[in-house]
Amino acid sequence: MIKKHIFLSVLVILIITVAAPAQEFAPVGTAVAQFLEIGVGARGTAIGDAYTTLPSDAGAVFWNPAGLTNVTRRNVFTAYNRWPADISIGGVALAMNFGHLGTVALSTLYLMTGDMDITTVYQPEGTGETFSITNFAAGLSYARTLTDRLSFGLTAKVVREKYMEHGYTSWALDIGTLYRTGFRGMTLGMSIMHFGPEIRFDGQFIDYSDPRSVDRNQSKTFETYSLPMNFRVGLSLNLLDRAVHKVIVAADMIHSNNNLEQYNSGVEYSFNQMFFLRGGYKFNLDEGGLTLGAGVNFDPMCLSYSFANLGILKDVHRVSLALSF
Repeated sequence: MIKKHIFLSVLVILIITVAAPAQEFAPVGTAVAQFLEIGVGARGTAIGDAYTTLPSDAGAVFWNPAGLTNVTRRNVFTAYNRWPADISIGGVALAMNFGHLGTVALSTLYLMTGDMDITTVYQPEGTGETFSITNFAAGLSYARTLTDRLSFGLTAKVVREKYMEHGYTSWALDIGTLYRTGFRGMTLGMSIMHFGPEIRFDGQFIDYSDPRSVDRNQSKTFETYSLPMNFRVGLSLNLLDRAVHKVIVAADMIHSNNNLEQYNSGVEYSFNQMFFLRGGYKFNLDEGGLTLGAGVNFDPMCLSYSFANLGILKDVHRVSLALSF
């Protein structure tokens, strides 16, 4: 009977990660705040973003707020990522466990660019002026264990983007659940990330694709756009769980309102819960997919590193640190 359960569990993971979506058209460019969809934290990104069920520190707020119930003490999480085109992305979170009252967390996520030249239709080589971008989100999270197996989490956050004189400020919600089956550490998880209202950038602009707007110098208002809402479903279990050696496999399916469905899979090996090797693959991407990483855990500190192949773009390296106290 146990072997049968193991076979079925592995089969579910294979179905989730290998199945191909029926969609043929990817609705890219239809949502704003794309920085919210970039993975935060080296452990999760090292296992191919198959991380809905596995967060165990304050960084859970960036994947599934229900994972905050795995935080047993106060925990500070910080992550940094150098993205292509000299873009920096980072996140910081602080989680505090209040026992039977639940866990509360504060978090912030930011994207920053270097100086970029301002160009116009009549000065395509640049006007001599520059601008930079700083986008951010700040959230308040609450998570609680409902039973010995079921927990939920909720994040309310403010999202802000601004490009020169055009920008917006809006709100969004993240909702997540975790269910621990009790069989070989199998955990099922679900999260809905970045659910919020449609937004409109403030200000007006000249539409150079519309001759009437150019000839009459007639400004237009921006259209409305959606936030990048993601629905994540994940599963993880222990393939090996010994006193010294442990192997966890995980799989996620992500349904996004601005892209095709994505299928992620990953594996993590740990030695004595101190040294970690990780790997993963993200399916149904235009470029890249392979991820690798490692980590060390010397209580109360856990340091992780990850590498991701982005295909024609340069490789990405991430580091993150979690500290309990």
